Amino acid sequence: MTHIQSVLAATDFSPDSRHAAERAAMLGTTLAMQKGLLLHVLEQSWLDSLKQFISSPTEIRDGIIDDASRSLRKLAEEARLLSGFSLEPQVRLGSTLDLIVETASEYDLLVLGAHGRHPVRALALGTTSQRLLSKTRKSVLVVKCKPDGPYRRVLVAVDFSPNSRKAMEYGSMIAPGALVNIVHVFEPLFERQMISAGASDKIIEDYRAKARIDAETQMSAFLTTARVGSDKALQSIEHGHASVRLPEIVEKWDPDLIIVGKHGRSRIEELLLGSVTIHMLAQSRCDVLVAQ
Repeated sequence: MTHIQSVLAATDFSPDSRHAAERAAMLGTTLAMQKGLLLHVLEQSWLDSLKQFISSPTEIRDGIIDDASRSLRKLAEEARLLSGFSLEPQVRLGSTLDLIVETASEYDLLVLGAHGRHPVRALALGTTSQRLLSKTRKSVLVVKCKPDGPYRRVLVAVDFSPNSRKAMEYGSMIAPGALVNIVHVFEPLFERQMISAGASDKIIEDYRAKARIDAETQMSAFLTTARVGSDKALQSIEHGHASVRLPEIVEKWDPDLIIVGKHGRSRIEELLLGSVTIHMLAQSRCDVLVAQ
């Protein structure tokens, strides 16, 4: 059974990371969490570079730290007033990536903004966010929208793996009153090779029909044992390549939260987060929770 009793929100004061702090605090209240931390990391290498350009780097560095601390306390207070949940503000010096991963090990959920402050580095999710998703072993909520209340429409993408079960559990906790759409996209094994080899349309159709029946059987078994927290749950089984079909389904269904299980069945998938996950993170307009 998954339990979320603590949350870490990492911020660089960009708009998305401010939304992440607000969402983390709201979840803290919703889930009656025991603790929450709002973390801002000042990159040590950047501070060290000040020595090359100014005559009193220590004074300037202390001023930067003080300014960041004030801004962080203000953000934590704004999140508290919005949600009623207190996030402890903490400024630390070091490697942004390493410190967030290290600190996240002590918390149940890591919440990040989708885009950082740097307009060039913020490709897709931004360098730091994408690398964090690759390195951390914690579930990560990537926030793209300013929260205006609880999640109302949640799409859970499942492949019947253990992490898909985790995704279902997170959905039941984070959005207990939401309308949930449980989606599985299937693509029969060797279908593309059969098409390339010139198999007839009838053979391909029969092959797909059998694969759909198998997917429906797996979905039924999965839902029997998985924890579905909403009495308003829908389920759908779609044919196609998941990294292509899921964005289409998301566009049509318009959820405010997508939950996917992190893929790691092979070393390559682990490095790339899994093609489905990376497509959801890059293409969706709503928040994305990567469960593991």
